Amino acid sequence: MRGWRKIRDQLSHVARIPRRWMGHPDLRSLRRQVDHLQQDVEQLLFRLHPELVASESILVQEGVRNLYEARGYSQNGEDGVLLHLLSEVGVVQHRIVEIGCGCGDECNSALLSCCFGWHGLLFDRDSEQVNKAQQFFHDKGVGDRVRVVHQEVQPDGIDQLLEGEDGDSELDVLSIDVDGYDFWIWKNLAVIQPRVVVIEVNASYGPSVSRTVPWSPGDAHHDPYRHHIRGWHHGASLRAMEALGRSKGYRLVALESTGTNAFFVREDLATSALPALDPQQAWRPHQVRSRRHGAQEQASTLDALPFMKVDDCGVVTQEV
Repeated sequence: MRGWRKIRDQLSHVARIPRRWMGHPDLRSLRRQVDHLQQDVEQLLFRLHPELVASESILVQEGVRNLYEARGYSQNGEDGVLLHLLSEVGVVQHRIVEIGCGCGDECNSALLSCCFGWHGLLFDRDSEQVNKAQQFFHDKGVGDRVRVVHQEVQPDGIDQLLEGEDGDSELDVLSIDVDGYDFWIWKNLAVIQPRVVVIEVNASYGPSVSRTVPWSPGDAHHDPYRHHIRGWHHGASLRAMEALGRSKGYRLVALESTGTNAFFVREDLATSALPALDPQQAWRPHQVRSRRHGAQEQASTLDALPFMKVDDCGVVTQEV
């Protein structure tokens, strides 16, 4: 036994060498947060003093695309984009519904609820995540305004789920991020028309195709690892989501820089400051996946997996 402990200690010592070289995970996370805060401050200063920008500065010109991104609680820059869009289209009820909220501290509802006094109705199918989210909002002192529900939201049940909750009022924001049937959930929603919709797209499909994962009534939740070990087989392409949004009276106005979240506003609320984007031009590669796998490799992999085509009117036409 003593000999095994000696071997174990030696293995542990060797295993710690690369960790010491890379830095402690908590310190790396802290550095990333500091970097994000610095970027947000730089963008804020840029917006406050546009008269000082040198027109020949390529770096600044490239940064204009992501000008409004900022993360308070959101996973990426969704918080800043949402605030900008809401300042353009206005707010009526100060209410948000989020489908796929996770543990709460990294979702699109947190900033609006914790800092702006909004009411939220949040859903997640993972009971552990729901418990964490409930505790998070309770600790923030907004548990009375944010209701977190343990519920697997199905496309054919979305209307019944929201009709009694928010059907009598105009919803300000709907956020959908379920890593699966996102397209179908929005497609089947009819009882309410949110002012702003934030929805995850699958950049791995590429900029030109219009596809979504198959769904039929009665299907269990979409397991992203069922068809692809890395979890790439989910959701819909940006082009398919733009076509769906247009068919429902929405225009694509933003895609945050990681390529994973698209923003839509209702056409009757859109201003000249929010022009409609062409999905093929707005598309960006998936930031994380592209570190190791090229965009073409991702698209080729998904070509071999089940999908359904979506035409330019948002109609699902064929299963492949």
